[in-house]
This record gives sequence, structure tokens and C-alpha cells, in this order.
Amino acid sequence: MDESMNAEKREAWFLAQIEAAEIPVAELTSFLNFQRGEGFTEQADSWAGLLCDALAERTKTVAALEVLKLQAEWANGSARQIERFKNAAMEILEPLHEQRKLIEHVGFDKELSPVECLRRLLLLLALKPGVLCLDKTWGFGVVRHVDSFYGRVDIDFDKKPGHQMSFAYAAETLQLLDGEHLLVRIHQDKIEMERMAQESAGEVVRLALQSFGPLTVAQLQEILSPRLVAPDDWKRFWDAARKALKKDHLIDIPSKRIEPLRLLSKKKAYDKDWFMALALERDMATVLALVDELIQSKVAIPDEECRKVVGDRLAFVVKGAGRRTSSLTAQAYMAAREIGADPAQVNIVAGAAELMEDELFLETTRTLPARLVAPFLLFLASSDAVRLADLLIRLLGRLGMTALNEAVNYLLANGREEAVADAFREAVSSQIIEVEFLYWIIRNPEKRDAWGLGTLSSLMRLVLLDLGRSYSGDRLKVKNMLRSRVEQVDFLREAMAGMTVLQREEVVQLVRESSAWSALDRQSVLGHIVKLYPDMQAVVASRSGEAAPSAPARARLTSQRSYQERQKQLEKLVTVDIPQNSKEIAIARSYGDLSENHEFKAAKEMQGILLKRRGDLEEMLQVVKPTDFEGAATDVVGPGVGVVLDYGSGRTERYHILGEWDQDSALGIISSDTRMAQVLAGRKVGDEVRVPTETGETACRIAEVTPLPEEVRKWVVGG
Repeated sequence: MDESMNAEKREAWFLAQIEAAEIPVAELTSFLNFQRGEGFTEQADSWAGLLCDALAERTKTVAALEVLKLQAEWANGSARQIERFKNAAMEILEPLHEQRKLIEHVGFDKELSPVECLRRLLLLLALKPGVLCLDKTWGFGVVRHVDSFYGRVDIDFDKKPGHQMSFAYAAETLQLLDGEHLLVRIHQDKIEMERMAQESAGEVVRLALQSFGPLTVAQLQEILSPRLVAPDDWKRFWDAARKALKKDHLIDIPSKRIEPLRLLSKKKAYDKDWFMALALERDMATVLALVDELIQSKVAIPDEECRKVVGDRLAFVVKGAGRRTSSLTAQAYMAAREIGADPAQVNIVAGAAELMEDELFLETTRTLPARLVAPFLLFLASSDAVRLADLLIRLLGRLGMTALNEAVNYLLANGREEAVADAFREAVSSQIIEVEFLYWIIRNPEKRDAWGLGTLSSLMRLVLLDLGRSYSGDRLKVKNMLRSRVEQVDFLREAMAGMTVLQREEVVQLVRESSAWSALDRQSVLGHIVKLYPDMQAVVASRSGEAAPSAPARARLTSQRSYQERQKQLEKLVTVDIPQNSKEIAIARSYGDLSENHEFKAAKEMQGILLKRRGDLEEMLQVVKPTDFEGAATDVVGPGVGVVLDYGSGRTERYHILGEWDQDSALGIISSDTRMAQVLAGRKVGDEVRVPTETGETACRIAEVTPLPEEVRKWVVGG
């Protein structure tokens, strides 16, 4: 159509087209949109009605409904016009009795927009055996049967073959797939797609983005593995894909790894407009992300004016973040060096010198993203390598785990191994050693032996004492990972193999008294020790060395309340913590280079902790039984009774002894596993006994053994 034609000629041209043997629908809808853009809205609406009627007369049902949907879009999908579009759709479907019934299932009676109702109607019309579709819940599917009488469709989904859906639900949730969709291509020729995944990983990712839209690496892995890429082949696939995608200017790879990859409609241009937008940016984190994106693109900065814009924004971050948010300041200086910023804008030399002040350096390494710690050290080294090495050696014992790993690697690579060894030896010999140092020694046995830091046996006491200390944040994570090592049978076997009997007894005592473990976990560790060294059974079971009367053998019990709490802990582990950890592993694995990937290592170690915790909980929930302690005998002290102790000074104390996992200081509830409960077990009213206190042991007399009071009984059952 010649756009220079006048109104009469345009009308004549349009009418001729709808009388043609084959109506050019795509060309005419484009023409109608052009007409509306030129301001001829009434004329376009009128002509669209003529086109819709012409298509309906020729039983071009789908095309007619598509034009009707276009008219609904022009009307802004107003629900007030719902009857108009419903009646129009019914007229189009008038000759088709079975299809006309579909209108009942698309939501015209539910106050949906006409556009949405017509979209659903078109989808239902397209449902035929063999049609390929996608559902958010059930995944990829193939339509097997469409039952118009009962208003339902049978679909073989990946996750649920033979699933039946009502027309209404199918119209709302299904997505029909065209022949270019990734899942369709896998369905039609999986061998060819597997070959593509091996040879053209980047093209597979591009196809996934075309099919699904923006995707994070974790979402991409969920789609492709194991459907197309074997789980153990994912790292190779993603490394190859990422390498290819970096060369594809139509793929936007975000600077923040948790953000999605995007397929651009046109090549991203770092032009004057991009630099103008950067110049106006006031969020410091966004400035750094944009500059990092520019650096990673390896695109040359167009001119000196644009370079000054980048330098100005980095100077803005340096000034805004300052010493208060030194991790942002450090990133700004590092980026300034990368782009060659004007020293008059960003004084890199002065900035690096300031960042090598002891406390500021410690704060910066603690708050920098883990992946940037090694580049940060190299940045400082380029300014003053000698000062950096001296700084690292001086602060080695105060560094966080990631910084410690990177610092040791840097110092070893730069000929300072003896100084590092001296720092570790001094910490061990002084018996004042931080949890990060201990964990590093445990994880690097070859250096432990080469540097003469002692054996696991000699370090065990330090480890157990450190586990009793209180930590928070990242240090708590390190402590948990160290504790997980101690809980492993192989670790205990190696650590205790070279010990004397007295040293093993000390380990048992330290574990029993440590606050690092709950009663459940402590029992598990002690159980491992007894299995390795049966002669420790007597030590584990001893009650302050006193040969008290043995209590009758009892089943392992706990209150209904505590049992339910452990069940909830297990449920949270299985349904929340472990799946979340699996996602973290997938994200960390996508970063590549697992040998230097601290996020991956930390996530894998946490996986070990979570899986062990799950196993212990499952085992203990089978061994320990819940009870309400009803009918507990009060002739002797044991689980399910109250006991009053009378001290010589006239002071009295009341305890309520329950099961293994029970404790509530406000109600005087103590676990049957505590030393106090074990010392009292089997005793009777009037017995003299020595009980543990904070300062040692003291004598007292058992004044009463009573049933549990009502408030404790309510506590037992969760009231």
C-alpha cells in the first residue's frame, strides 16, 4: 500500500484486498494500525469490522478472532465492552457448533478483560492432539485428547502423564509452543540438541532465552539439566556457553551474578547516550555495576570526554562511600585503575595507601564480595607490594576466612612462606588462636605437617576449646564448618589415634561440657567416640567419678513438646534449608573455576552440615520416643518427677527432670542427660549426694520426690 494515497484511494485499496481470493491478513492489520497511528481511529475501527466479517464469511475463524482481539486491544480491553466482544465472538463461531461452546470456558462471565477472554478462546481453538504446550506446574506436555462434551483436555506432561485439565483451567494456564521453542526442538530431535549442547553451548543458551525470556544461571540449569545436559557435565557446558556469550553483543550478561541473562533486540551500544545515563546515575552500587559492565565488555571508551564521565562517577563513589563503606571505595579505586582514570579525578595511589591501614584493610576484606578479595590484593600489590606483604603477615591471624585463604595464597606465591609458617607456629604455640586459623590448619594437612604445626591429636584440645566460644556472622559460619569436621568419624579416628587414654578422656570431658553442641548432637559425637574406642564407654557414662546406685534401665524418652520441635526442625531441613542450599550450590557452581570458588566450597561444606544434621535427626527421632510422663514412679528420682534438694545452708532448689531434649530454666526443667539429672538418678528421699555446681561439687540431701506440677505437664504436651 502506497502511504502517499489519499483517503478515497486507501479505502478503495482496502476494499479490494478483502475481496481478493486470499485475504492478506497480516498486511491489512499492519495497515489498520498505521491508520490509527495517523489519527484515523474511527475509519480503522470500521474497516477492522469489515475485515472481521469477511474472514468469518470464509470461515477463517482464527484469523477473524485475531482481528477481533486487535479491536479489543484498541478499546483498551475495557470490561464494560465485554458483551460487545462476547457477542461478536459468538457470531464468528456461529457455523461451528462444537467450537461455539468454548465461549463458556474463557471467562466472559467473570469480568475478565475482552482481550484476555479472546486470548483464552484462541488457545482452546488451537488445542488438538499432538499440540505441544507448557504448564508452570507440570512442565512440557503433549495434548493427547480434547473432549468437547465434558469440556476437558488430556495432556501427557513430563511430570504427570495422562493429566486431565478442564478447558477453563487449560485456557488460563497453558502456553502453546511453536516449532522454534527449545522444549519443542528437544522433543522433536533430542539427539541433535544434545549434539548442539556439546558443540554450541552458547547457541543453546540463546535459544533458551528466546523461548523463556530472561533467565538466571540457576533457572537455566533447572531447565537444561538433566533434560539436555547431564548434571556432572554442567560446569563444562556453562563455561563453554559463557565464553561464547561474552562475544555475542545481543546477550546481556549482568554484572551481578544473581541477575538474569537477557536477549537484547539490538546490540548494546556504549555510546554517548549510555555515558550520559551513567553521568546522571546517583546510586553508588549501580554506578559500580555499570562501570564493571563496561570493563567486562572490553569495548573501547569512545573519547576522553566519556572517560572523564566514568572517572567523575567513580570519584563520586569514593567520596560518598569513604571510610564508612570501604568495600565500595575499594571497588571504585580498582575500576579507576582498569579504565585508566585521570589521577586528578581519582587518586589511586593515595587511595591504595589509605586502604592498607590496618583497621580499614580488615573492614574492607570482611565486606568485599568473596570473588573480589583476590583482585583487591593484586590491586594493592600493584601500588606497594612490600607494604602489602608486611601488612598481610602482621594481620594474618585477624583475617576472615576468605581473606585468609587469599592472603596465604598470595604470600606463598610471592616467596613469603617462612613468614606465614612462623605466624601459624606462633599462634599454635601461644595457644591463642582464632577459629579461622584453626580451620585453615585443619583443611590444609600438608602445610600443617610441613610447617610443624602439630598433629590433629595435639590440636584437638585447641579445637574443642574454640568451639565453646561464642561467634556471630561469618565467624559463626566458620565455627559451624569446623564443628562439622569434628563430628565426622574419620576426623575423630585420626585425631584420637595418637592420644593416650588420659588425653582421650579429656576429649570426652571437653565434648560433654562444651556449649558447642545441643544434647542431641553431643550424644551423637560421644557415640562416635565410643564406637571407635569402646573403652571410653565408662568415661562417657560416668557421673563425676562417683559410684552411685545404678538407675533401672529406661527407654530413651523426651516430652511430646520437644519431640514435635525436632520433627519441625527435620521438616524445615528437608523442605527449606537443604533445597535452598542446593540452589546456592548451583549458583556458586555457575561461577566456574571450582578450585578457587570459595562460595562453592562454603556451600558444599554447609551441605555436609545439613545432610549430617538431617541424618542425626532422622536417627534420633526413631530411637527417642515421645511421652507425657503420666504415671511416672516417684519412689526414686528419674525422668518424669520433681525433686527438691536441701543444702546444709538452708537453701533449697527444685528441679523437674524430663527427657533427653527437654529444658526450660524458668520452670526448672532439666534434661535427663544433664550431669545433675544423672547424679540424682535412682536416688531416694533422704539420700545424701554430691551435685555439680558452677564452682565444682557440693553436698545436699534429697528432701522430696514429687509428681510433675500442672504447669510442667502443660509444657510437656506443648501447652
